[in-house]
Amino acid sequence: MEGARRTLHVSSDRPRLNGVYYPSPSTSTATSTATSGDRDAARHSLCKDQQQQVEQRSIYSSSPPAPYRAGLERGHANGGSNGPNLSMTQQRLRRTPSQSSFSSTNLLRTGAQTPQTTIGGPSPPVALASLSLNQLGKVRCIQSLSQRPPSAGTPLTSEEPNDSVLTLAQSDHYVFSGSQRGDIHVWSRDTYRLIKTLRAHTAGCLSLALDRRRGVLFSGGGDGKVRAWDVSTFKCLYAVHAGVNSGAILSLAYSQAFDSLVLGCQNTSIQVFSIAQKDSTSRRERMREMAARRSRFFDDAVESIAVCGSFMPTAISDTASDDNNDSCDERRSAEEEQYVIFDSSIVDYAHSGYVYSLLLGHFPSAPSSLDEEVLYSAGSDGEIKVWKLGGSVLEEIALLDRGSLADGDTGEDVCVHSLALDDELLFAGLQSGEIEVWDLETMQRIRLLSGHSANVFTLLVHAHCVYSGSADGTIRMWSSDLQGLGWISPASTESTILCLDMSSDDILISGSGDSAIAFWDVTALDQAAEGSGVPLATNSGPALGLRNLQDTYHHTDSAAVAPQPALYRHRRKGHRMMQALDQWIRFKSVSGVPELQPECRRAARFLKDLMRQLGASDARLISSTPSSNPLVYGRFDASLSSEHGKPLEEQPTVFVYGHYDVMPAGDEELWRTNPFELVGRDGYLYGRGVSDDKGPVLATLFAVSELHEAGQLPITVVFCIEGEEEHGSLGLHETMVDHRSLFGQPRLILLSLSYWLGETTPCLTYGMRGSIRANLRIESTRRADVHAGVWGGAVSEPLTCLSHILSRLADSTGNVLIPGFHDSVRDVSEKEKTAMRELVSWITAKEARAPLVTRTVLSPSESAASPLHPLSPSSSTRTADSVPADPGAGLVVDERARADLYDQLMQRWRFPTLTVHHVDVSTVAARNNATLIPAAAQATLSVRVVPDQSLEDIAEKLRVHVKAVFDEIHRSRSSTGHAMLDDLKLHLDVRPNAQWWLADPETPVYQAAARAIREEWQQAGNEEAKHVPLLIREGGSIPAVPWLERFFAPGAVAVNLPMGQSSDNAHLDNERIALENLMRGRQIAWRLLKGIGDVLKV
Repeated sequence: MEGARRTLHVSSDRPRLNGVYYPSPSTSTATSTATSGDRDAARHSLCKDQQQQVEQRSIYSSSPPAPYRAGLERGHANGGSNGPNLSMTQQRLRRTPSQSSFSSTNLLRTGAQTPQTTIGGPSPPVALASLSLNQLGKVRCIQSLSQRPPSAGTPLTSEEPNDSVLTLAQSDHYVFSGSQRGDIHVWSRDTYRLIKTLRAHTAGCLSLALDRRRGVLFSGGGDGKVRAWDVSTFKCLYAVHAGVNSGAILSLAYSQAFDSLVLGCQNTSIQVFSIAQKDSTSRRERMREMAARRSRFFDDAVESIAVCGSFMPTAISDTASDDNNDSCDERRSAEEEQYVIFDSSIVDYAHSGYVYSLLLGHFPSAPSSLDEEVLYSAGSDGEIKVWKLGGSVLEEIALLDRGSLADGDTGEDVCVHSLALDDELLFAGLQSGEIEVWDLETMQRIRLLSGHSANVFTLLVHAHCVYSGSADGTIRMWSSDLQGLGWISPASTESTILCLDMSSDDILISGSGDSAIAFWDVTALDQAAEGSGVPLATNSGPALGLRNLQDTYHHTDSAAVAPQPALYRHRRKGHRMMQALDQWIRFKSVSGVPELQPECRRAARFLKDLMRQLGASDARLISSTPSSNPLVYGRFDASLSSEHGKPLEEQPTVFVYGHYDVMPAGDEELWRTNPFELVGRDGYLYGRGVSDDKGPVLATLFAVSELHEAGQLPITVVFCIEGEEEHGSLGLHETMVDHRSLFGQPRLILLSLSYWLGETTPCLTYGMRGSIRANLRIESTRRADVHAGVWGGAVSEPLTCLSHILSRLADSTGNVLIPGFHDSVRDVSEKEKTAMRELVSWITAKEARAPLVTRTVLSPSESAASPLHPLSPSSSTRTADSVPADPGAGLVVDERARADLYDQLMQRWRFPTLTVHHVDVSTVAARNNATLIPAAAQATLSVRVVPDQSLEDIAEKLRVHVKAVFDEIHRSRSSTGHAMLDDLKLHLDVRPNAQWWLADPETPVYQAAARAIREEWQQAGNEEAKHVPLLIREGGSIPAVPWLERFFAPGAVAVNLPMGQSSDNAHLDNERIALENLMRGRQIAWRLLKGIGDVLKV
């Protein structure tokens, strides 16, 4: 076999079965006909083939060649078959669209038009094809990631190389993406965060394959090497060197049955490496073979190879991230175990062009003696071959006859870029944009699927549905009977789709030429294709059609080994929660806006229906004030409690508080996405309310539902989700009082309405300041603005009087001047001081780059010179009294900065303040005309109170002080003897808004919450888990929290469990929450509630 070109001549003494030639058993299947001239010609053909690849997109942009049009006509005339004999497969596929398992009626169930995809027929009408399934809401992109570094967030320029996603693979916990730069990016399957970047190859990482049994990932690169990686430790185990002058490793396939790795190479060869026998050759012999290989033919040529066609800029990047990649590769090679593929395991000239695709599967047409796994291969020569595997040896057993399918009038076979297998059907993706369907029982081409306008680079079969990715930037889907389901268009419509993969939980993963990796939730489409009739969301509004939590495991066809059932169920529940959040975010439930009150009620009804679907024993809308939005009440009865015999009003319960109303989006031009549409990007979820408070509410709801379904809920849990929290909680008190019997006897009030102090360390909030609101107005008795040049000095000036009063409320340092204001403030204990110093030390060491902390320490005037500033000259200089900040951040925090942070956190959390928010005058004319004396002026201010201040006492002291200052001004005016034409009047409205709230973090309930947080994040591998959570307080106020504790006194304890980070932008544009935080928040609630019965002794 060595050095021989495999030729299969058509002759009368060779059997031919249904269009496929089998090698005659009586003759040799290979002859050594290759000469040095043949090798040179083959090498020359690579350059010619490359030029054809660059031109291919323009060649087929308009219509398929004449032979393909003829093939389409033959397909229609014969019911989709190329011959008169129909197999069972062909008869199944001859069903009309009305007989198929999926029709347009399924997608049009909600009234939205759906793009139709033709099968071997004309292109879809423009009106129907103008919107993709994700634009219509049928398919949702749940996350979009980028292989480009975060600093490279600007659009690509002609001088800036791209980093295309060339290949994908996944284990149970990670997604691996091979990049054009030669790296492998490792992404968390659950959080979509980048875990690690592996410097894998000196040229592009073109192919990946996974040995699930051993947990080993194989990567093939443009440098002619295959590397094996441990998918748990991400360490390189060994490297495999392909044969001499193999060029790039374009495709890989791992056979678990034969424990062998198959390589499809740039030099037209297919090579086999036996994993089981890799150590049968001594290391010395392997090193001797490597030393003998000195050819440099492909070392220079690799830069000019555009492996996948015209999507490449000009070359595969030969530069990795290391400054000296060659030396790095040499150092790594010295440390790795090195293996070599010898000539005896190489099939030279397996194809007459690049070997683009390798596929393992069964061969229905094989003789009964060959009932084992075979290898399918396809390449740029247009041939599809079938090979028998035998350890490290390949034997060609079949060749699909594509001779009549010539590409135009050139007589050259069209390039086959991709293969996929579904039982007895083989799918071949062509450079023309079509997909051939072969019946492997009859060995006939029975369909030609049309829809793409350029190269079909990738194919995937999952649950008998076909997914295809193309250079036209779309992903198309076909049902089990090959009816078109529609298409997906990623955000960048100009990007080439290079690779597809499917997870076991029905998440489609796509990689594209613009460095993007997208995760698509296609479950609704799958259900429609299966005829389940699940309603789909449309642009007119979301429909509540979520998958049942009891969904059985659906094995993915592309995975050799199924993931753990528990892991599958965990992810399925997570997807269901994301589907619900996606639909709930779409409601513009902004409170306080009459025009949006119907939206608020629809959002409330959605949550009520969701509670019922998740197993709530009772779910209803309750309200005692018709003008306010209703509260959503839900109850999940305990499964393990001994209190079942008691009436609900006597049972101990857990009370979950939250809100479904949101703040207005504000200036939508500042949003990078639609504020009322859930968008996943780089591990975050964006949308109004996703962090405050719809996301945390759903996380808690799904945690309770999971415990209830499993029969592990130890105590009855009631939900009270209000719709007026952002509007002063209008109607909350009245409704709670009128429906008191619905809530039982709450022992724990659980909420999530605050945020972490930083970005990486979970927190637990145990205190908040109270608030008082005040409006101060000074009016003149003249009622009209007057001209300052005419009346100045003869009339009173309300704005001057107001300014004087405001100046007497606080001094220039912010110290409040109201008499007796600080008298009842609780002294700061030594314990508090010690805790604050420890907190500051932690923050400056671990969270110095967090936006909230950075803003705390830096002032505008000193930001450039601050030791926290990345560009500060002192940032690279460490002194004896400085500590390193966040590792790798290049920041240093000195003692002065830590002292400032200590003082500022104390001021924000521990001490009272008075703030003037707004000053205004009576008329628009007075605001804009600098010559007028306004007839009235007003100010809005607030007071933040702390333990042990009384709201009523501070409010009264504010009233008395303002009136005293006003009277003093009035007396001083009278004592001057100046006659004024008018007088001034004071209007003061002071309203206590929220009581301060302070919990004891040493109580059993708080200890249980802290333990749940610590256990969850410690499982994530956090080495500092013993410091988790950070106990923090908030400077803001939530009126409902202290009121609920008093309402349910004496047994209720409130726990504020923050899920969001300090950078979540709640109430601002681009509000977001990290997906990991939301998922772990759900698990923390699950852990806390699962063991709450023992804590509360119920």
